[in-house]
Amino acid sequence: MIALPLMLSACSWSWFGLNCAPRANTAHPTGSLSVAPAHDFAYMAARNGTVSPNRIENTAMTGIVLKDDINEAVHNGIVRSLQLSGFHLDSGKRILSGSIEKFTVDDERSPASWTLKMHYVVTDAATRKVVFSTTKTVRQKSPKFTSNTIAIEDTVKLSIDALIGDPGFVKSVN
Repeated sequence: MIALPLMLSACSWSWFGLNCAPRANTAHPTGSLSVAPAHDFAYMAARNGTVSPNRIENTAMTGIVLKDDINEAVHNGIVRSLQLSGFHLDSGKRILSGSIEKFTVDDERSPASWTLKMHYVVTDAATRKVVFSTTKTVRQKSPKFTSNTIAIEDTVKLSIDALIGDPGFVKSVN
C-alpha cells in the first residue's frame, strides 16, 4: 500500500526511463483558408426566437448567459482551434462559414452534457461556389459548475477536430 503512490507516479520520474506521455499525432492535416466573420455563423436558436443571441439552451432553471453572443464565442473558438491545429488562416481562396444548428447543455445532473451541432460550409472566394458542406454533432461532459467559457471552447474544439478528421474538408482547403 505504501508503494502504490510511488508506482503510480513513476511516470514523472525520468530516471525510470518510462515514457508515459501520450504519443503526439505528428501527421495531422493542415491547409489554408479564411474564417468568415462571426455574423456569418448564424445561431439558429436565436434566429428562431427560442433564446436570446447570448444564451445557450439548457435544462436547468437558470440560463447560461454570456457577455458576448454565442456566434461570437463559437467563431473565436473555431479560429483558435484551427490555428492550434496548424491551419493557415490568411488565405482568401477558401472561406469557412456555417451555422450553429444546436447548442445545448443538459445540466440537471453532474456532469453536464454539452451538445453542439454545427453546419460547416467551405466556399471558393472567387466563384462563390460551395466546395464542401457538412454537419458535425459532438457531445462532451464537463463538471456541472465548470467555467462556461472553458466548456464552450472544449466543445467547439471537439467539433473542429471532427471537421479536420473529414477527408472532404481537408481536400477542400488544400
